[in-house]
Amino acid sequence: MASIAAVFCFFVGIALTGYVGLLVRGELVYHHKSDVIAELSDIRAKLELEISRAVAHGLGLRDFLGEFQGDPFEPDDFRNIATELLETNSSIRSIGIAPGNVLQAVYPLASNESAIGLDYRSNAAQWPAVEQAMRSREIVISGPVDLVQGGRALLIRIPVYPAGFTSQPLAERSYWGVATLVMDEDKLLSFAGILPVQDDLRVSVVSRADGGSTETLLYGSEIPEESDPVAVPLVLPGAVAWELLAYPEGGWQSAGKQVWITQFVGSVLALVFSVMTFLLISEIYRARSIALHDPLTGLANRRLLEERMQQLAAMCERSGVGFEIFYLDLDAFKPVNDNYGHSVGDQLLIEIGQRLQNQTREYDTVARVGGDEFIVLTPGSMRQAEKETFTARLAERVNAVFEFSGTHIDIRASIGSASYPMDAATISDLLRIADGRMYAQKARSKQAAPNLPKGGVPQAG
Repeated sequence: MASIAAVFCFFVGIALTGYVGLLVRGELVYHHKSDVIAELSDIRAKLELEISRAVAHGLGLRDFLGEFQGDPFEPDDFRNIATELLETNSSIRSIGIAPGNVLQAVYPLASNESAIGLDYRSNAAQWPAVEQAMRSREIVISGPVDLVQGGRALLIRIPVYPAGFTSQPLAERSYWGVATLVMDEDKLLSFAGILPVQDDLRVSVVSRADGGSTETLLYGSEIPEESDPVAVPLVLPGAVAWELLAYPEGGWQSAGKQVWITQFVGSVLALVFSVMTFLLISEIYRARSIALHDPLTGLANRRLLEERMQQLAAMCERSGVGFEIFYLDLDAFKPVNDNYGHSVGDQLLIEIGQRLQNQTREYDTVARVGGDEFIVLTPGSMRQAEKETFTARLAERVNAVFEFSGTHIDIRASIGSASYPMDAATISDLLRIADGRMYAQKARSKQAAPNLPKGGVPQAG
């Protein structure tokens, strides 16, 4: 039992150590994610700043274009302001002007000539964003899209609604056209610090449609959803539903000295606790064994014997099956102590206990209940012939000569038996009856052989 309890406590301790280890790993992952979110927040701030600067330039351009209300648009008229915008924001690749949604001017014109004359309404890729800006009268950011003149870019659509008079409400103004700021993808991402892999991180910009259920990669590295990336939202004009995602190349950090220390200390504590449990239970059992067993012979004492008799009596009430007791007393044991010393007498008592155990079954009980008194308890009822046979066998074995240090000592024992519940209804009465029959048998033995030498007389040999 002590071993089982110790093993159980050890494995419980190991399980608790594993659980605490998981908590520590979770804490390490949490801190790692917090660090990555802080890094993403810095990238987000740079990206939002650069796009917001471009939008601010676009609003200035919109005010400039508002001056063309009712006048024909001349492409050369916006060259100076376009040049200034590109010089102050290196992320702006080009600027396009589309009165009536037809692209009439692009700056710089070099490498963008093919885009002149583009009617946005006929371009399936670009028209939805232009139409959205026109109808909502708000700035719309879209992309990345494939450009007519080649390449991909992020587009900022700025609808132009010139005022017909001072303080004219926006809802009452007439649509003039749209200005488009083409953001250089590489420069924008480089400014924000978004690289394919940076500081062992995969960083990407994604857009979410359909309430966030559909994710589309815009920029950066592909990050599998099962990798559990961290995300921060991008707050951009036009209610753009973009997010920044990041995931470490080697996965989230879940190992460190804290984990090893936790597991080592937990394992040591589990081992110590299991050893202490083993020692404690062993001590409890040892103390109980001392309280319930005879210290000399190791046999059951009177207390343990009566406990087992009470148990068998309780079982008898349910099953009707009783038990037998055989009360044994050594004849003339005192001369052995007087003639040979108490050490020899003790060895004789130990030998008698062993002889009785050798003649009984595993589930029988042999108890020492007095100085030279023993009781054998056998569960189950016996017929009279069986009891006589068993008593004779016990007597024959016990009465064998005891040899010690070259000395042969005669032993005689008297035995009295009693049956529960045939002879008595209580344990105390049963013991009293068996004791009386034992003394009666002792008296008959003395009358039958009055001149036999008393116990303890050495024999020749």
